[in-house]
Amino acid sequence: MSRRRSGEWSVVLFIVALLAFNPPVLSIFSVPELILGVPVLYLYIFFAWGAVIVLLALNVSGLTEREDSQPLHIPGPVPARPAEDLDSPLVGTDEAAPRRGGPED
Repeated sequence: MSRRRSGEWSVVLFIVALLAFNPPVLSIFSVPELILGVPVLYLYIFFAWGAVIVLLALNVSGLTEREDSQPLHIPGPVPARPAEDLDSPLVGTDEAAPRRGGPED
């Protein structure tokens, strides 16, 4: 599926989810019956929300793929550099800023 088609499906999924959780639709499932001891409305919300999450996950995987079928590389956190690699005139010298609140104050 192309990125444009996946983007269109994102909009469709948003609208369907918006409609699925509107009060008029929720009132359809607001009945006094229980299924396995759980109210029908709770089951509807649970399964509809789960379906939205699954469909969104399937759609997002299509959005992150490149056209040439190469997976999109998302860089991780930048590794910390040792202090010796920093471009600071104070690194390696004893000219660090004086501390306040010590016994010499």
